[in-house]
Amino acid sequence: MFQGRVRHVPTMKDAMVRGAVYPRRSLVLVAGVPGAGKSTLLRRLFGLRGDEARPVLTADGVRVIDSLQSRYQLRPLLARVPYPLWRWVVHVLHLAQVAAALCGGPVVVHECGTRLPVRVLLALLCRFRRYEVHVLMIDATPEEARSGQNARGRRVTERSHRMHSRRWRRLRAATRHGPAAFAPGARSLLVLDRRQARKLTWIRFGPGGGARGSRRTSTDSPSDRIELLMPDAS
Repeated sequence: MFQGRVRHVPTMKDAMVRGAVYPRRSLVLVAGVPGAGKSTLLRRLFGLRGDEARPVLTADGVRVIDSLQSRYQLRPLLARVPYPLWRWVVHVLHLAQVAAALCGGPVVVHECGTRLPVRVLLALLCRFRRYEVHVLMIDATPEEARSGQNARGRRVTERSHRMHSRRWRRLRAATRHGPAAFAPGARSLLVLDRRQARKLTWIRFGPGGGARGSRRTSTDSPSDRIELLMPDAS
């Protein structure tokens, strides 16, 4: 079902990664365990405030979807119910908003990535809507993730933290064989640790990286960027 060559971009241990370029009809999954820094990255790169209750459409036509948006959207209706009882509703709404966003323009999505059924479902949606799947993994250690949870003031339970960390280690090991290990048909994979993620200063979309809306600055040189584009059709 899932065909096409893929490009595997390994972890960058020495080079400074300043930005990434994707085709416009792409779904970019920003993945990481709770506390890894996914929401922080989306706020910094796309100008989100962090309190939005709906997906954000940027001036460059990029739809940015954070799972917090679904939580904030539902909170007025379910605030009196303990959050663990309606967390699943947040997940369902989040996926529904992703599906609705796949209408032609680029989409960037906050997704922990540790749930295989969710990864497969997103891949199927993209296949149906003729989108490419690209993955950006923020590879945080369990200690870094717990510190990130403390900093944001929202901690998952210790059991959930261990589960996410265990699944992430397995996923991280599997993706060394290529992006399709993350999601069927995924076309590229970029893995950054938290320090490298903080140095990522732009993500843009367009054939050959020529799209408007680049966050690249005049101090960036070609060697400072990674272009994650569909491989040549040779």
